[in-house]
Amino acid sequence: MDELKKIFSLCLLLLLVSCQSIHVNDSSHITEEEVVKALQENGVNLAEAEFPQNVFGSKLRNVKPKTYELSEKPFFIFEFETEIECEKATKEFDEKTAAMELVSASTFEKGNILIMCMNKR
Repeated sequence: MDELKKIFSLCLLLLLVSCQSIHVNDSSHITEEEVVKALQENGVNLAEAEFPQNVFGSKLRNVKPKTYELSEKPFFIFEFETEIECEKATKEFDEKTAAMELVSASTFEKGNILIMCMNKR
C-alpha cells in the first residue's frame, strides 16, 4: 500500500509540475531537474545511482535517462524535447518489450517527461 501511495504522489506531483509557469520557448516543457526538485520537496527521497544496463535504462528516441534510486529500486527519468517525442518513445518501449517477460514496473508520462519506476528488483 505504501508503494501505491508513492505512485499516486508521483502522478500528482507531475501534474503540479506541469502546471507551473516555466520560462522556456515552450511553456509546457518540463525539465528533469524540475521533476526531481518537486519530488524531493514533497518528501520523495531520490538518490542518483548507476544500474547495470537493462531495458528500462536504455535509450529511447536517442535519449538516455537520468537514473536514480527510490526505496532501493531503479527509477528512470527521460526528458524529451517535445510531448510528441515522449509519446513516440513510449510506443518504442512498448514495441521493444512486447515479447519480453519484464519485472513489474510503473510508467508515468506527462508532457515531455517519461518516468519508469521498477516495483521489484
